[in-house]
Amino acid sequence: MTSPHRNDWRWVERAFHRDLMVLITQRRLAWQLYLADVAEQRRSSGLGLFAPFISVLVHVALLGSVMALVFNEPVDTFIPFFAVSFSLWQAVSTFVSVSSHANDKVERYLYFPTVSGYIVHLVNCYEFLVALILKISASFLVILIVSPDVLVGANYPGFFLGVTLLCLLVLSWSLPFAYYFDRFRLLRGFLPQLLFAIYLMTPILWDPSRLDSHIWIVNFNPLYHVIEAARSPLLHGGWPLVSYFVVVALAALGLALSAMLYPKNRDLVIYRWVA
Repeated sequence: MTSPHRNDWRWVERAFHRDLMVLITQRRLAWQLYLADVAEQRRSSGLGLFAPFISVLVHVALLGSVMALVFNEPVDTFIPFFAVSFSLWQAVSTFVSVSSHANDKVERYLYFPTVSGYIVHLVNCYEFLVALILKISASFLVILIVSPDVLVGANYPGFFLGVTLLCLLVLSWSLPFAYYFDRFRLLRGFLPQLLFAIYLMTPILWDPSRLDSHIWIVNFNPLYHVIEAARSPLLHGGWPLVSYFVVVALAALGLALSAMLYPKNRDLVIYRWVA
């Protein structure tokens, strides 16, 4: 009898769960591919891994100070809020932008059938995590100068749990983002505007307490909970259980969508000349 998994060595014929199992065994390969991307970025820009650190440092120091004056907020309380919020948002929005072009990279692996078809998304997740660590480090430096008491009272285990959940979330949604932005390429042109609109509507530039009695508007914003899962432990020292639950639910939804869209996305990559 012929085995139903006879062609599992080729990622273009694997089922979703089988490809994830292969991905687990190729973690180090994904890390090496990420390091190769970093080396390429360093050759082209000269900054390499320093770019996310410097970007947040400049934005928080300049934009944060200006927005504190605009909103008439005390600098010692607004800067820590803005620094952490901006770092998290920039990492998430950059990941969405990168994922929107992920299928362009996946197409290259048609010539390497033994790798996981998901390996590009794991590389992007590594990039998200490293960039987030560098961005948060830059925000810590600013907070240390402006209001060091915030770092003393931070709940670091809660923060690490939040970051872990964020990594799970972005990995689970990477394939749906890749599929929809490749299937409907017109959306790519509007992605910067969409991200900017979400940025303005989410408590990143402004504290949610400003809505006062209309705080329910913020509570129904999923992205607020995505940011709050890692932000709240740092700024308030607590355990944002509701935000954790929302992130886990979103990750489960993303994983279900990934399983459903995996064969469609694979066909889209293989036959993209038809699309």
